[in-house]
Amino acid sequence: MRAMNAISALALVLAAPLAAQTIGPFNVAIPAGGDSYTKRVGADDAPAIGARDWTLAGWIERSAGDGIVGGLGDPEEAHRYLAIVDGRPTLVTEAATVRGTRTLGKGWHHVAASVSGGVARLYVDGVAAGSGRIANAPVAPVAVFAPTPGFAGRVAGFRFSPTASDPAMLRAEAQHRPDFTGTVYQTTSPDWPVQVRQMAGQTVPQDAWTLPRSKAPIPAAVAKPEPTGPAIVATGPMRWDIAGWRLAEAPKITAQAAAISRAGFDARRWYAATVPGTVLTTLVDRGVYPDPAYGLNNTVIPESLARQDYWYRTEFEAPAAAAGKRQVLTFNGVNYAAEVWLNGARIGAMKGAFIRGKFDVTGKLLPGRNAIAVRVSPPPHPGIAHEESLTAGVGENGGMMMLDGPTFGATEGWDWIPSIRDRNTGLWQGVSLAATGAATIGDPHVVTTLPKADNSVADIEITAPVTNASAQAVTATVRAAFDDVAVEKQVAVAPGQTVDVVMKPSDFPQLSVRDPKLWWPNGYGDQALHDLTLTTTVNGTASDTRKLRFGMRQVTYDLSLMNQKGDLERVGINLSRARARGERIVDGSHTGIRKVRGGWAASLVPGAETSPAVTPVKGQDGLTPYLVIRVNGVKIAARGGNIGMDDFMKRVDRTRLEPFFRLHKDAHLNIIRNWVGQNTEESFYDLADEYGLMILNDFWESTQDYNLEAQDPALFLANAADVVKRYRNHPSIVVWFGRNEGVPQPILNEGLEDLIAKEDGTRLYMGSSNRVNLQNSGPYNWRPPVEYFTEHAKGFSVESGTPSLPTLEAWKRAIPAADQWPISDAWAYHDWHQTGNGAVKTYMDALATRFGAGTSLEDFERKAQMMQYESYRAIFEGMNAGLWTENSGRMLWMTQPAWPSSAWQIFSSDYDTQASFYGVKKASEPVHVQMNLPDHKVVLVNNRVGGLKGVTVTAKVVGLDGRSFADRKTMIAAPGETVSDAFTLDLAPALAAGVALIQLRATDADGKLLSTNFYWQAAADAQFRALNGLKPVTLTTTVAAGGMPQEAGMTALDVTLTNPSDTPAIETKLTVMNADGSQVLPAYFSDNYVSLLPGETRTVRITYPTDKAKDARVTLRGWNVAAASEAVR
Repeated sequence: MRAMNAISALALVLAAPLAAQTIGPFNVAIPAGGDSYTKRVGADDAPAIGARDWTLAGWIERSAGDGIVGGLGDPEEAHRYLAIVDGRPTLVTEAATVRGTRTLGKGWHHVAASVSGGVARLYVDGVAAGSGRIANAPVAPVAVFAPTPGFAGRVAGFRFSPTASDPAMLRAEAQHRPDFTGTVYQTTSPDWPVQVRQMAGQTVPQDAWTLPRSKAPIPAAVAKPEPTGPAIVATGPMRWDIAGWRLAEAPKITAQAAAISRAGFDARRWYAATVPGTVLTTLVDRGVYPDPAYGLNNTVIPESLARQDYWYRTEFEAPAAAAGKRQVLTFNGVNYAAEVWLNGARIGAMKGAFIRGKFDVTGKLLPGRNAIAVRVSPPPHPGIAHEESLTAGVGENGGMMMLDGPTFGATEGWDWIPSIRDRNTGLWQGVSLAATGAATIGDPHVVTTLPKADNSVADIEITAPVTNASAQAVTATVRAAFDDVAVEKQVAVAPGQTVDVVMKPSDFPQLSVRDPKLWWPNGYGDQALHDLTLTTTVNGTASDTRKLRFGMRQVTYDLSLMNQKGDLERVGINLSRARARGERIVDGSHTGIRKVRGGWAASLVPGAETSPAVTPVKGQDGLTPYLVIRVNGVKIAARGGNIGMDDFMKRVDRTRLEPFFRLHKDAHLNIIRNWVGQNTEESFYDLADEYGLMILNDFWESTQDYNLEAQDPALFLANAADVVKRYRNHPSIVVWFGRNEGVPQPILNEGLEDLIAKEDGTRLYMGSSNRVNLQNSGPYNWRPPVEYFTEHAKGFSVESGTPSLPTLEAWKRAIPAADQWPISDAWAYHDWHQTGNGAVKTYMDALATRFGAGTSLEDFERKAQMMQYESYRAIFEGMNAGLWTENSGRMLWMTQPAWPSSAWQIFSSDYDTQASFYGVKKASEPVHVQMNLPDHKVVLVNNRVGGLKGVTVTAKVVGLDGRSFADRKTMIAAPGETVSDAFTLDLAPALAAGVALIQLRATDADGKLLSTNFYWQAAADAQFRALNGLKPVTLTTTVAAGGMPQEAGMTALDVTLTNPSDTPAIETKLTVMNADGSQVLPAYFSDNYVSLLPGETRTVRITYPTDKAKDARVTLRGWNVAAASEAVR
């Protein structure tokens, strides 16, 4: 039998006379960078520990620092702790401190505090070491170690006894020195855990009486015109898109694949397919089912769509130019699995929604007519739909389909999207044909580094994988050209071999670009993009050509990482430099992720502390452990939001998506998140590049200890590798996330970290989208605006949101008239949640308290927009208040909806913009004047890199009756990337009188307006009801053609609003409407929901596509603004 550990044996000896009243022993390792360790030592309802005579004792090994070691009680309330102060043992309670007289040397020491009769006596190694009087208060039955930073080391055999230990007992303890190497220690910095629980979504059909119901009939389906055009379309040199697809449900087709895939097969009765597109998109376009976005239409579309295979087929004439060349057919995205047949023969299969299927059809593509047939299978675990209603509630987020990642797991149903009946099955991305010579070019890799601090030089490294597809060795010349730079290199490639052709500035000085045009995030500079053409030639004959765009930019990161000693270091990391040196510097494995104060942090790999790719960062103590993103060396205040899915039916052509990206840019946002990888397509990344939106890019797993984990890691990693190679040249991508809200299982997490280091190497991989060097997620329901300044979303927060009802016009387009009021199942189905994270109860309660419960849709929407403007502005003004002192990034859950939703988004799925959008736009403007809460300090936020001098900040405080309470004015300087104080407003007199209205303005040294802001404040929420008594205001409005510059195809208007009354005009909403009652969308407003004090004038610029307007008018309404309409002439 193994000998008993001395600490355990001693514990038994000590416990005998004290029975169960002794608490401990505790063995705890406390690294300097770790968190605290807390352990409840009684039942939840256990009484406080009130012993007046007691002992704290244990072995302590101090490795660094002074501070509290451990003891009992809450650090904010009554407590009894041993501490080390100036190297000496110290007893600390909430009321007194008794300091010891002996200094602890190196190594282990027995330290004790024995209290009897109100006198505390300290002992070190059994020898008296000081005493003092102390008061006793009952303490909570909680053991706490290292509650504050300072002490680092280990504790062994630490105990609390409810009696005073006599000196002889303490000497005996000190003489029984245990074997510390055999002790198992708890740690204040544990590793990240693996998943231990999960749920599978809706496991049985929900009760019929909880299904959503409508008062309106389901409208008839309306077919769109069938697509026309040739079945093969040239897109570039030796590149063609394959079109002309038709679709049929596989169970209805009795013919065999060989017959279906031969030219001449009769598919005239098949549906004309929408490709790129999903099965459901085709069925809706052909009028089989009604538009699932409207009302409860989605509920009449059968779930069987996700439980059967489909056939796609097309016929086309082989291009004459492809004859005699190597021919490759590429499927750019199929969900979920596909078997591909060409001219009667099976040519291969593919699996996973995000991998390309590439099939060499050389010798199989015939001169003249060819036929392709594809049997597409949906994800094998589609789950069971939950249909949200007022009765049923929100249901679970996802379910069985998470097993099938990589796929569109959200389409099983989430709290922002219903169950999509086909689960996005189909040829959701396009199909192409390429013809090349023997030397083909794979996925290029372009890496930019900025070797000089002033960014005057950009070093461009280009890697082109060249494959010899022939049976003979070839010597290929590889040429790369962009802007006025051209380089070329020869390479010998054996048959079947792939060679990475690398072109670096060390070999080609012209790749060191002087005065480069860099890519910047929105608000920090231009989004310069460069066109690169890569060609291979063999014996003077062109073999292959690849074209791509890239941005010259370098992304680096500041964050806190644990070193091998257990210290948490604030460092800057340059992964491009590490890549060039062949180093790995960040350990994001489960064992590398460690608990720290404020959350979790990854680690430095052993030896990385000395790498030139790792540099210490000073002056960011308040940001520990959170991430800071730098682009081209500049800290980026990351403001943005999540996109769960760009479109619930994956209609993701550029034309459809571009207005969403423009709206993000117009709101002054600079970062978006590709949530769970549901938006992984070329148009998404192209538009992010063009509009300056950095991307946090997820892969396809969701919440740890909640959602199921992917069952096929090899498939997952194969899809991930293809995604990284395919999209790595997009400058917008700045971080790869392994999982939404949790770290993937180790086989995936380590696999992703390895493949990203190999295939990218320039961007940070983070296993989790929250908690690890990031803030935890939420909140998602309504909270008082002040809390976004004081409590929520501190550091770098990736998800935070609150309900956001669309505009009156958008909601009427989404919900049938019979279901629009009162709030109905149709509202719930479109995400007006009664339960879950986004439950609207707090929102509804606050609205009723502040303004009175809604009496109609129009009344409710008017009040909702007041709530939403204030809330969404507060989210980002709260970030501004602590910018670079405690906040580095804040992102909404969410900005863009997948369908007509009321949950969190800031604009609608048809591009309309509610008050939430303009609250965000206001708070995120480049130069912004704001009033912080709760102290009413007025500050100027300068997000620009350059400073401003001579800025005049003014404030007016008035009552609803026009009475003036304050006029303040000051001139300040505003350095770049800082928040500068102006003054603090005393609102007490105004609030004592009722609702206060606060108008802020900032003008530059030339008197040009930089920023305005407008607040309504009250001492209590119920006092806001006084706003209901404001008299209606009729504004004076003029509409004029906007000045230069004008955009091609766009109309610009300048709408000037003047308040001629003696009553404030609150939240004036401008809308552009056509004569037939349709809304002009998209429309881009320089401002909206505008508030004007008496006599004030404001001009709003509106821009919209000219072809969307016909006899248009600008309409007005508002909180107390009389409805009006002004013609556009």
